[in-house]
Amino acid sequence: MTKGFAPAAKFGTVLGIAPGDVPVFSCDYESADDDQLPNRQAYRSVVDGIYMGHKWQCVEFARRWLYLNYGYIFDDVAMAYDIFRLRSVSTVKNGKTLPLHSFCNGSKRHPEPGCMVIWDEGGEFETTGHVAIVTEVTPEHVRLVEQNVRNQVWPEGHNYSREIKARITDNGEFWLECSFGDATILGWVIQTDDDAYAERIVEPDRRLFRLESREIPPPENPDKAWLNIANEDEAAYVSLMGGHFLCDSPEDRYKYLCLSETAYAELKRATNELHALFLHATDYVLRDRKRLDRFNIPSCLWPKIHQSWSNRRNEMITGRFDFALTEQGLKVYEYNCDSASCHMECGKVQGKWAK
Repeated sequence: MTKGFAPAAKFGTVLGIAPGDVPVFSCDYESADDDQLPNRQAYRSVVDGIYMGHKWQCVEFARRWLYLNYGYIFDDVAMAYDIFRLRSVSTVKNGKTLPLHSFCNGSKRHPEPGCMVIWDEGGEFETTGHVAIVTEVTPEHVRLVEQNVRNQVWPEGHNYSREIKARITDNGEFWLECSFGDATILGWVIQTDDDAYAERIVEPDRRLFRLESREIPPPENPDKAWLNIANEDEAAYVSLMGGHFLCDSPEDRYKYLCLSETAYAELKRATNELHALFLHATDYVLRDRKRLDRFNIPSCLWPKIHQSWSNRRNEMITGRFDFALTEQGLKVYEYNCDSASCHMECGKVQGKWAK
């Protein structure tokens, strides 16, 4: 429940009807009914055979509203704030690509009904950011329809989720006030051919993606223990590695890799997107016996795999990508999703080594 507001409506409750006769649902996961939503598949929102997103998140609503009103959708994104980087939408009927442009908060290109307002990650929208659809624009306010904010039934007669203040400067800049003090509005995204005042995404210098190998001076006492073998997990790691090491190769034991802030930001974006793609791919395989059979997994294990996949829904703690990063881009070898050894090595052992 958001502070200062009434309790959230039960998950799946229709909060109101947005323009175009599109329902807005409550996304209060704490009240979700396991009998009605028993597995991962039950949380997939699909319209006309097209995947819209995870019920009933903000991105799901934005994709569904645009599809039902305009017949086009944007690419599936890992985080709502990623929408600000998109440059096209696809018309479902004929596959035609239409241009999409982003305008920063304060732009001279004003928002308009049917465009998307995007919040950056952080504060109220920690990790994911947020997206809402604009339904009305005046010099004093903008009205929005959205999911996964407050989750309360709209007042009678309302056809919008909430209203935020707006202001136009003397030179024509349009500014939106963020109603959450700890969040930031990036701007709005419009399907238009006119790119005047649109944000330009400048491709970073590819040299910034080079990983640099560095090495710390060997310690005075290289045999000194730095893992606590009184802890069972650390003792098991030491036993596996044959000592207090991060790798088997003696010449590499004091080496580490450095990357630029630019590479880090792009790596974060890419791995978020790859995570979503891996989930979609796994679901695609598990829904067809012929596809699953191609992986040569003994059929006696299939029921357990299906049960595990269904029960997990969209939950995950951490994952580790094994990849190569060069000036040519990112190449993924495998994805260890919620592997216990990954938690141990990446979340604990590497941190102790760094100290």
